[in-house]
Amino acid sequence: MFQKVLRLVRENSFIVALIFVGILITGAIVYVNYNQCLENKKTPTSNVISSQEAAEKLINFVNKNLLNGQITASLIESVEDGDFYNVKFKVQEEEVNWKITKNGRFIFPNTIDLSQVKEPAKETGKGAGNFSISSDEICKEENKPIVYFFGMKSCPHCNWEHPIIEEVVAKFGNNISFHNNMDSENDMEIFSRYSSSGGVPTLVLGCKYYRVGSGENLGKDEEKKVLTNLICELTNNQPVEVCQK
Repeated sequence: MFQKVLRLVRENSFIVALIFVGILITGAIVYVNYNQCLENKKTPTSNVISSQEAAEKLINFVNKNLLNGQITASLIESVEDGDFYNVKFKVQEEEVNWKITKNGRFIFPNTIDLSQVKEPAKETGKGAGNFSISSDEICKEENKPIVYFFGMKSCPHCNWEHPIIEEVVAKFGNNISFHNNMDSENDMEIFSRYSSSGGVPTLVLGCKYYRVGSGENLGKDEEKKVLTNLICELTNNQPVEVCQK
């Protein structure tokens, strides 16, 4: 389903598709067992917040984590509905109904735990190849920087970029860890954080450099050079035979 929704975004079915891409992505990282949620939602009266406060939390989540300032969701109403508040909001001309538990923690239709949601990455500058630079620490696996690729075989730009990133990372051998997410729903917490539009291809180099889109405007040779140089920065110029050419 996630891949289908991404196709809708690329085909400009923007309003509803983008919101559901966000809910699927975020649900992938913070999904909790439904029965566990039903137990947790029965909170003491002292933990219950008002319908207005709960609605504001939900709308803030939608605007900040899903819509990313591209368009804005606005509240229509928030009413009590058993153990939940039923929140109706509008995104442009589309009306959406979601629920939130009375303690303001869990959102439905997917079970999203707001206490676990991470904010989108903060861009601190631009690097070579139109890569954004984040304020995040370098992410590692077994003490090796992680390189992520997200794409779909039905996406021509992904098919252009995919063999290039594969060729580049192969040169680094055991100096990096490569997460090759072509037609995969793995690492959605990373995708959610660094692909603000939900678009592909998305490349995330060590959680320090990230870009949505291919390097086709650079050409293959320049794209390989940019990727190599950025990854060398993450590996402290290892291996020497790759980074000191």
